Amino acid sequence: MSVDFSEKNLFVVIDAGNTSVKIGVYKNEDLIKSHDIQSEAEFIATDLPKNALAMISSVRSSTDRLFIRIQEKYPDAYVLNHETALPYRIKFGAETGADRIALCVGALRSGLADTPKLIIAVGTCITYNYLSADQNFIGGAISPGYKMRLEAMHHFTGKLPLIHLNDDIPEEVNRTTQHNMISGVHYGIQDEIEGRIGRFLKENPKAEVFLTGGGHFRLVNTTKYKIFADPNLLLNGLRFILQHNCSL
Repeated sequence: MSVDFSEKNLFVVIDAGNTSVKIGVYKNEDLIKSHDIQSEAEFIATDLPKNALAMISSVRSSTDRLFIRIQEKYPDAYVLNHETALPYRIKFGAETGADRIALCVGALRSGLADTPKLIIAVGTCITYNYLSADQNFIGGAISPGYKMRLEAMHHFTGKLPLIHLNDDIPEEVNRTTQHNMISGVHYGIQDEIEGRIGRFLKENPKAEVFLTGGGHFRLVNTTKYKIFADPNLLLNGLRFILQHNCSL
């Protein structure tokens, strides 16, 4: 279905991740169109508003061809970094990725005030991002995601196959090598996340936990804890930061 981009108050936010590029088109605060783009050719063919205000969050190299194409289409776009003006008093260091900044702002926008937060994003890597009740970025952790773990087992062994994960998760105990590998990765990630949530909530019983990222859907129903699952948390955070900067 085509979208009429002739109206004003359009905002385009772009999350240039390691594996794919996610794009959200907003009319004011409403997400009216989203895209998950894998290649330069796909980006060129995607129908996007030309004159919208835009913000880019990127973990890609500045020489990446797809990233260059994005900047050519939106030469005046804000590029998010630790020095970008934010709608909250939260501060980040120079090493903090733009994606993690947007995730934290998205969680602050969505969650309760004066409440500690743990934001878990399941993508190429899994990032854990911790916020204190007074909106300080405490820090976090990074571990390999699904694809990276499966590829590592193939790369560093002589006989384990290269497996491309689909949506079918096997039982935890299996007999085939392929299912053993998928089980080890999936249930290992599940236990890792469950452990981090449990330890965080033990110290912060009233905290909020957010789960997002391209692989989050495999884990939404696996935890015993209350979580907020939002596949668009990063895009929503970018939109809020963009609108804040446009108002300055």
